[in-house]
Amino acid sequence: MSQATEQIKDRIDIVDVVREYVPELKKTGINWKARCPFHQEKTPSFTVNPGKGFWHCFGCAKGGDIFSFIQEVEGIEFPDALRMLADRAGVTLEKADREQESKRSRTLELLRHAANWYHQALLKAKSAEYSRAYIAERAITDTTRDNWQLGFAPDAWEGVSTYLKSRGFRDDEIASAGISSTNDRGSQYDRFRNRLMFPIQDVHGSVVGFTARKLNQEDVGGKYINTPETEVYKKSSILYGLSQAKQEIRKQDLAVIVEGNMDVISSHQAGVTNVVASSGTALTPEHIKLLARYTKNIALAFDPDAAGQTAALRGLEVAWREDMSISVVGLPEAADPDNLIKQDSKKWQDAINHRVPLLDWVFGRATRENDITAAAGKKNAARSILSWIARVSDPIEQTHYLQKLSSLIHVDEAVLRGVLAKRRPAPSTRPRQGLQREPSPKPHILEQVSARVLALIILNPEYEIDPAVLAGEAFQELYKRRPELYDGRIEQLDITLQAVARSVLMIAEEYRYAAPEEKSREFKSLARRLHHHHIQGELGEIRSLITRAERSGDLSTLEQHLAQWQQLNQELQKHHAYANQKEDEKT
Repeated sequence: MSQATEQIKDRIDIVDVVREYVPELKKTGINWKARCPFHQEKTPSFTVNPGKGFWHCFGCAKGGDIFSFIQEVEGIEFPDALRMLADRAGVTLEKADREQESKRSRTLELLRHAANWYHQALLKAKSAEYSRAYIAERAITDTTRDNWQLGFAPDAWEGVSTYLKSRGFRDDEIASAGISSTNDRGSQYDRFRNRLMFPIQDVHGSVVGFTARKLNQEDVGGKYINTPETEVYKKSSILYGLSQAKQEIRKQDLAVIVEGNMDVISSHQAGVTNVVASSGTALTPEHIKLLARYTKNIALAFDPDAAGQTAALRGLEVAWREDMSISVVGLPEAADPDNLIKQDSKKWQDAINHRVPLLDWVFGRATRENDITAAAGKKNAARSILSWIARVSDPIEQTHYLQKLSSLIHVDEAVLRGVLAKRRPAPSTRPRQGLQREPSPKPHILEQVSARVLALIILNPEYEIDPAVLAGEAFQELYKRRPELYDGRIEQLDITLQAVARSVLMIAEEYRYAAPEEKSREFKSLARRLHHHHIQGELGEIRSLITRAERSGDLSTLEQHLAQWQQLNQELQKHHAYANQKEDEKT
């Protein structure tokens, strides 16, 4: 282990890191537990041990240290996890560590330099005068401008590219980061020119791309252009402003989603900082899962025009499937959060405070778009509303909205229930909440017993057991390598044994403060259970050998196997008698 990794582990509490991704993590004794973020489960089996600095899931058997957790949850390689945690811990990576940096790490470094160059151009370049005037016109303060590192891309073919090459980056790296493009002749040129630049950060605050706003209507291209998809920028999993908003989102237990970057910036400047933007793209399951790390409650605040309402509806569909608690922020006609804030910042906070639950918004939208005094209007409104009511699993809540619809369109509730019954189950019926992947099977019960036996042996080295009775080669090998377990030196074990060793060490912590007689009773009971099962397995094998000897007429072998069977059967009967005696003592 390098000096840097040791320093990072010393400075960062693994519980603090895990709780950013698993908010429901709760303290149970000396460990922390929650439902596993990596597989679907009902009973919490994901455990974090802050003393030993590792985590383990007894359900899917995944586990490791703080670095492996970041690798698993972020889907990144070790060098990237090392860099991310080093930045958090304030640890400077030595040359030996930097040699491990992956292509992703180098791309992030390139983009950090590009963002700084654009920002300095906005502050100092003469050609940025119009951009500075635009920012002032939008009532963005200097502090906000600097906090969000707004920038300017000059109208030059090789402005930022020349600078990046002076910092040691190659043409191919600049292109793969989305900063330059290639023309028909194979020459590279700056992708963004004469545009106001909005750096896009990932959830950890690393710049991964840019949104560029056109300032001169005569310039080529759309009003906004974004960095293309790159190794580090995937628009389906990036929410603008999340790195700045995540703590307030957790604090208020609410995330407000708006459409535009300027909406986010204005909101944060006004003191409403639990706001993020989808940056003009449709919400995706990845967006919602990002937010689910911090809250289950989201409020959509999209423009009241037709495009905004359609976008809101798509977002609601996605959020519903991810089992979020959803509400909608109503905005005045022809208003967006940015200009509402400019009118009066209190109006924006009031709008959020008066957000309406999803189904109430659905009712309002259907009645605005349809004439419910006419038969056709009633039919269309009912079809739209019933499509959402059909997704409500709670019968009381469903009845509430059916009664509301009945009263609204003056159609008997029984008729509406009949229509509802004919609808096929909605494909977006909610799954279980959480950062979930494919379900994983629980370990076999005998593996759990073996793990507990080894855990007790770690705490009481005088305990012994025949390793043959342990369930599987991994537990048998760990028993032979008890010294590594006694000292917690699991990193010296083969990688295939480390997961099993972590689970054993976690269980050992559960037993650590139990009374000696309680640990002794538990060990004897579990050991007998393993012996009992082992004998039953041997009896089954001998039965097969007896049958084979009978068929072949080999009387000598038959007698030998019969004697073995009788001996094992007597041993099994002793186990039964002892177990019955203990039951009698309890009663």
